[in-house]
Amino acid sequence: PGPTAATSVHTRSPQRDLTMPPRHHHHHHHHRAGPTVAGAVVAGAAAGAVLAASTSRRPAHVHHRYRERVVIVSTTSAERVVRIVCPAGVSGGMIMEILVDGREYFVTVPPGTRPGMPFDARIPAAVVVAAPPPVQRVVVAPPPAQKTVVVTTQRSGPKFVPAAAIVSDNHGSWTRVRYETLRGAERAWGSLGMFYASVLFVQTPTGAFGAFKEWGVPKAVAQIKKRFEHEFKRELFPELCAAPVSTAVPAAPPAVPAAPPSYAAAPPPVYAAPPPPAYGA
Repeated sequence: PGPTAATSVHTRSPQRDLTMPPRHHHHHHHHRAGPTVAGAVVAGAAAGAVLAASTSRRPAHVHHRYRERVVIVSTTSAERVVRIVCPAGVSGGMIMEILVDGREYFVTVPPGTRPGMPFDARIPAAVVVAAPPPVQRVVVAPPPAQKTVVVTTQRSGPKFVPAAAIVSDNHGSWTRVRYETLRGAERAWGSLGMFYASVLFVQTPTGAFGAFKEWGVPKAVAQIKKRFEHEFKRELFPELCAAPVSTAVPAAPPAVPAAPPSYAAAPPPVYAAPPPPAYGA
């Protein structure tokens, strides 16, 4: 019988030995199990339960990419505690990839954890990067009449929004998708499968593209990068890969040498030299 249905059945003998002291029946009170998943995790955390270790550096092998929502239990200036439910096929000692506020963390599942059991993990606190102050430029004009003119200008210009693309090789079935923003590409990246290779490319301010995220064996990732550079980049971003228009000034045609003078009639006559003067004896 279960803990809540435990009962004690006592049988009485027809006659009782008066020389023996009466026996006291100790009733064991079986307490019902505590609260369910959320309450049990809170109680464990309050009692000093071991928190799972995590790191932001990708390990050599990741067993599972966590796709469920991650709940932030507590936050301090140095770290945050998040709650995760162990998914099917994952057990203690395995490494899971989770996504918190757009950043990847890799959590080691505590020993003894089974699928369906919640556990807490410790991750670093969110780093708030303050925007740099605007660059101020001071121009001092020459003093025409002992006066100093100070002009303050601020840097302005359109904000650069990088384009992105995701290319996947699902065992020979290639897919490539263009995204106008990196945020949209990262949302799509979280829904990709973990059994095939994928690379997320992002545009740099110079117009080139680089690998922002990679998933899969090195050989498959290298093949994706090669096809993107030689084929998919021109297909997905034709406006960025158009051949530059030549603005060179055409060279002047070579000079034609002047033709020798032509004579309509016969050439001019050749005059003989006059004879020398005769000298007398």
